[in-house]
Amino acid sequence: MTVTNEGWIRHLPPAIRERLHGRAQLQRILSNIVWLSLDKVLRLILTAVIGIWVTRYLGPVQFGLLNYAAAFVALFTPLATLGLDSIVIRDILGEDEEARRTSLGTAFAMRTAGAAVGAVCAFLLVTVVRPGDSLAATLVVLAGVGMFALAFDVIDLWFQSQVKAKFAVYAKNGAFLIMSGVRVILLVVGAPLVAFAWAVLAEALIGATALLIVYRRKGQHLRAWRVRLARASQFLRDSWPLAFATLGTILYMRIGQVMLGNILSDREVGEYSVAVRLAEAWYFLPVAITASVFPSVLSARRTDRVQYARRMQVLYGGLSVISIAVAIPTSFLARTVVVLLFGPQYADAGPALAVYVWASLPVFLGIASNQYLIAENRTRVALWRTVTGSVVNIILNMLLIPLWGILGAAVAALIAYSLATFSFAVVPDLRSHVLLMVRSVNPRFLYAEMRKAAGT
Repeated sequence: MTVTNEGWIRHLPPAIRERLHGRAQLQRILSNIVWLSLDKVLRLILTAVIGIWVTRYLGPVQFGLLNYAAAFVALFTPLATLGLDSIVIRDILGEDEEARRTSLGTAFAMRTAGAAVGAVCAFLLVTVVRPGDSLAATLVVLAGVGMFALAFDVIDLWFQSQVKAKFAVYAKNGAFLIMSGVRVILLVVGAPLVAFAWAVLAEALIGATALLIVYRRKGQHLRAWRVRLARASQFLRDSWPLAFATLGTILYMRIGQVMLGNILSDREVGEYSVAVRLAEAWYFLPVAITASVFPSVLSARRTDRVQYARRMQVLYGGLSVISIAVAIPTSFLARTVVVLLFGPQYADAGPALAVYVWASLPVFLGIASNQYLIAENRTRVALWRTVTGSVVNIILNMLLIPLWGILGAAVAALIAYSLATFSFAVVPDLRSHVLLMVRSVNPRFLYAEMRKAAGT
């Protein structure tokens, strides 16, 4: 049976189109990657344009303080989410209407209470680590209030369970577009730093309100929800490992910005945040690629373990190629790119970017290998390596930031991410899988495996 290329594939160069012709599964995978990435790319472009404008306008000190407050409050967001997402979706699927309302109501109440605790803790702690800094305290309070909007993401979970996630996307993207326009107005009129913090809070609250409106238009009402202590207790028993893993991930990814603000100054936070933003701009790619490819990988797991390993090898190889292809030119052009986009006031971010961009390699491999650990029911290993990365990152930041400033934070992140990704090599029966990740950076081996995968 002849399979013709459809949609966007027909517009590819003939040489590529010929390679895809007749390979329906590969066409579906590539198409899915494109659609998963399209929304991210459009949002990324608009965020980048306005974000660059905001970054230039605020300057390193004010931009650094804004990012410090956001990273500081992020440490407490696990209290507002409680790792409940997958648990709630699991429970509301297949339940009767009354049980579903109980799950939604209980999760909403738990998240609201958690947000309140998190906001208070963030405020109290910032007054301890930065005594007398009223502006930092104000920014942390505004970011903390924004955590209450996370409780309304329970509505998003309901849409996901009904396979209607697009309505939640519409609501959140609407808030994003509105506040993007507001940020442009703030820039034009020369608004102060606090106004931009209010804009972040307003986007969160508008997004929550839009979710509520869409939910009601679907004939659903919050007043029908129920709160039950027994269900809350069950949720906590099931979700605490996930909440702990979320905390580990946040520490893993954002502790450098917080520690820079406490050890050095807001200027260094601003410079480092620019490097992080540029290096992490590509992090949506491994998520989209893994989500699209992994169903094919799992199908091989059920029938052919050799083919299963080979497909994992190809996935790792593809992600490695992308990360290295981004890292090499970025390393050489780091300072030029920073100055061109953000101005000479951020030039010191160049060396940090040249180092931090290489963290994309372990991060990309870590995203894919995390799915492997879930498929193999080794979630404890996934949690353990996240905790390992967090602890190593904190220790290295304490040692390296006083010596090398933002470059030390970048080096700490690169080492911590790498150790975390490959740390499950200490588990004997997983060492062969770690070898797959190591081999993914060998071009000759990768090419041979891709030839084998294409022929089977």
